[in-house]
Amino acid sequence: MSDPQSEMYAAMEEAQRADQKKRAAAEALRARQRDYETANLRGRQQQIKRTRAALEAAQAAYEAAERDVQRSDNKAEEIVQAQVRAAYM
Repeated sequence: MSDPQSEMYAAMEEAQRADQKKRAAAEALRARQRDYETANLRGRQQQIKRTRAALEAAQAAYEAAERDVQRSDNKAEEIVQAQVRAAYM
């Protein structure tokens, strides 16, 4: 079995990477939203279609990143709880 301390640090690092990925996805999503709003203001249908597709892709990436953060946080919490239980046994 692996060292509990190492396991906890690995879970924390994974959670941090997931959170960083979520922040990057949120930034990309905001940029695509601005692009889409600009295209709508200009009224160019082809540009609106392209920017809407990019916006939808950015939204999907953000939602996936949110799920990854939640999954990582849950894993880290489970590890910490297991260590607490083991400490009291």
